[in-house]
Amino acid sequence: MVNKDEIWPVIVRYLDNTMDNYDSKRLEDWLSESNENSKILHSVSQIWKASEDKSQDIIIQELNLEEDWKSISDHINTSDEEQKKARILKFKRLRKRQQFVSRFMKVAILVLVAVASGLLTLQYAPAPQEKDYDPVFNEIRTSAGERARVDLGDGSKVTLNSASKLIMPETFSQKTREVELQGQAFFDIESDRNRPFLIHTQTGVIEVVGTSFDVRSYSEDDLIEVVVREGTVEISQQDEPDQKLIVNEGYKGSIVVSENRLNLKWVDDLDSYFGWMEGRIVFREDPLYSVFRQIERIYDVEISYMGTDDSILEKEFSADLKTRSVREVMDVLKMTMDIEFEIEDDRVIIL
Repeated sequence: MVNKDEIWPVIVRYLDNTMDNYDSKRLEDWLSESNENSKILHSVSQIWKASEDKSQDIIIQELNLEEDWKSISDHINTSDEEQKKARILKFKRLRKRQQFVSRFMKVAILVLVAVASGLLTLQYAPAPQEKDYDPVFNEIRTSAGERARVDLGDGSKVTLNSASKLIMPETFSQKTREVELQGQAFFDIESDRNRPFLIHTQTGVIEVVGTSFDVRSYSEDDLIEVVVREGTVEISQQDEPDQKLIVNEGYKGSIVVSENRLNLKWVDDLDSYFGWMEGRIVFREDPLYSVFRQIERIYDVEISYMGTDDSILEKEFSADLKTRSVREVMDVLKMTMDIEFEIEDDRVIIL
């Protein structure tokens, strides 16, 4: 069990994007201990983001540095040498205080949260009232082996992978921007703090303000994965909306559907998760049954296993392949996994 006194510095480094691998492991262990820890991380992340909204220009104005300098300068001109040195030193300390005040505010808030050991709810100004209307939805589908690029009309863009579906309104509302995804897509979301962007998947909800990330949520899979390239993403489960997980740049957040569980993991090979947009087929220690499923989606074929030893389907396969014919991909599997196959029209038979 991770010591509570030790986890707060780790959380600060996580929010500041300065974690190393050791910190990442400690954070993962702490999150796995209880759902309450995930809620605490969510609340702290919200407070951290809110504190960042206070710009350095506002902080400088609040400190009245120009007036302070004039006052100090006037006194320096009329004081002896010893007093000059003292006041100059005071001004330097004042300048130094300005440089660190923003970070001090964040850490101070985190300490308050740690002491209270409770969850805080941020309150925002009410949004403008919205007129009632009957939304009209569009549905974009891709078949096996197809990809599609979609402009959402607000500056946001989506790249849809094979065998996927995106449902979106013709016009987003004034309060939120919401879409539904079945399959896999890369989202590049235009920032709009007044209208968060929500993606509804089979059992999860993904919320962002402005960032770029990959979502994988096929109905036949037991896993929903979110890999963040830039920015921050919040994921939760539809049945348990209070159980949330903040996923920062370079991390993968996932929902294990059958276990109703959230996971957070650092990604070593970030680019490999976006390789499909460049026509690459990337497998990362995937079991063969999962590899076969991806091949079916990409090449619009049916793969049947006719062998008697089902344990072969659990063997793991890793490769980074440029898009090629299904026969060439199966030849690679044959050489590396010691399997035999036959191709009959749009059917691949594993012997």
